[in-house]
Amino acid sequence: MEKSPARKFDFERTMLWGDHLRVLLNSEHISPGEINETLREKGIFIDSNEKSITVPLLSSCLLTPDEFRRLVERSFVRESGKKYSSCTFKLTSPSADWKTVLLNGFEEAVGGLQTDTDKEFASEPALSVEPNGDLKVTYSLRVLDFSKDWIEQELIYPAEINLKVSGSGLSVEADRSHTSKDTDRMNDKITRALGRLCKAKGVTEDEKPDAILFDDFVNSDRIRFFLQLTSVNSKEFSFSEIDGIEIIRDQTAGTLPQDPQIIWMEDTVNKIKINGKDLGKIFLLYEPDYYQFYFLVKMTVTYAFKFGANVGTCGIEYYFSGKSTRGDDYSGTMFGFCIDRLSRVEKSSQASVRKSIIKQVQQVRDNALSFVSLTTP
Repeated sequence: MEKSPARKFDFERTMLWGDHLRVLLNSEHISPGEINETLREKGIFIDSNEKSITVPLLSSCLLTPDEFRRLVERSFVRESGKKYSSCTFKLTSPSADWKTVLLNGFEEAVGGLQTDTDKEFASEPALSVEPNGDLKVTYSLRVLDFSKDWIEQELIYPAEINLKVSGSGLSVEADRSHTSKDTDRMNDKITRALGRLCKAKGVTEDEKPDAILFDDFVNSDRIRFFLQLTSVNSKEFSFSEIDGIEIIRDQTAGTLPQDPQIIWMEDTVNKIKINGKDLGKIFLLYEPDYYQFYFLVKMTVTYAFKFGANVGTCGIEYYFSGKSTRGDDYSGTMFGFCIDRLSRVEKSSQASVRKSIIKQVQQVRDNALSFVSLTTP
């Protein structure tokens, strides 16, 4: 069936408010931070990121065409950046021929997968063999509702799943990249489908992969895990500084100690973003006595890199993603990372530099995990 072209939204002449604006703000396309930033631009400052509070406030305002354009553009830039996560399947034996199983059964395994409402495949999932022998799944999703109603361009989000042997030949690692919440969910569906196939053919021990989850840690070990992400100092890749963290008060941990350094959080702060240069609060990372009282859910780190002639710095954002609608509920969320910023390098080297950074960060992550004790076997 022929698809009608996306209807262009008239940014220059339309002012949004009320129910039309509320529908968009309550959707997953717009983040709580983007709503708060727009409120601040309008001179409204509020100490909450909860949409139940901020959406009614912004919906009661008139958004000028320029304000609306900036809101949508911020959302598109945030969504379209690549985010990375990994999971692993345990092989039944080092000789298990998982590649042949996937190559022969891939189309049947993923053929029945459905996209979410108002989404469709722009390119169907396809499996290919890389020059180094690894397998790669590629596909892209087209967003129908958002592009038709709100912005001028058609939105297409690509995603990949790279499958390779790891763990001394005893595991298959699935390194996943996504560019939107929709491709993140589809990555989950494809990974589960491949897991069912491999389990049914007897090449993996379980159809469900292992991943780094928020619930795998007690508060103190989760913080130590994040801190270990700064323990790298090689010629190619080395830690420079922590740029910022995001913490959430663990309300189940009891009353805070009567210490002026931390008591200010009691009954006044639930979530706080701390700039790495704010030494008045960054001490929380280095005081183990306080670890039990908060969740560390996000950290941005600067690393220096030197890959041949390419020298510079990069900012890596580590986080637990897939948060539910409750602002303090991270149960079941998966650990991931993204390249937040990157020094300018020669255009011809950009792809290889990014690939090298991702490889280094994955190694840093794996090393950090080995230093902490998980609460589940």
